[in-house]
Amino acid sequence: MRWNWISLFQLISVILLLVPDLIYAVKCGREENLCKNKLMNVIERAGHYGAMFFMIIYVGKERNFGFYSMDQFLVWGLGSEALLLAYWIAWMIYFRVMGVRLWSGREASAVFAAGHENVRRAAVLKAALAVLPSCLFLLCGITLQYLPLIISAVLSAIGHSYVSWENWKERVVRNIT
Repeated sequence: MRWNWISLFQLISVILLLVPDLIYAVKCGREENLCKNKLMNVIERAGHYGAMFFMIIYVGKERNFGFYSMDQFLVWGLGSEALLLAYWIAWMIYFRVMGVRLWSGREASAVFAAGHENVRRAAVLKAALAVLPSCLFLLCGITLQYLPLIISAVLSAIGHSYVSWENWKERVVRNIT
């Protein structure tokens, strides 16, 4: 039995992408989606879930997961590791800025009460957390020359960036007014 239609390495990458999200969900609860644009919400979800699916599963006839050259493999491997590391570092900094205590059970503190500088830092970190997964999806799609993953990555980048920005904007306006 051949397993070339599934990528275990990319499954591990997807799991590593989800770990900080799960920690955040457990520690801080699920945030309400404040983005009112239904089309962008659908684009975000379809792109994000589609990209995770296509990262793991190859859907096609003749070609299996794989690389045509050692250069592609190195770009994929080193680039994926760098993007995952950057994503985890951004989450660690975000947890610190937001005052999330990972092991004590304390909820996130209100970053807005801490002043303008922390709001700006948190906004930059939110942007990084929105863009880095899409960059990983896009890198994998391009190096594997896998069109469904590339399309999903672009949709994820557009949708997730837009929805994250709208949510951030609404939360800042709510807390300032």
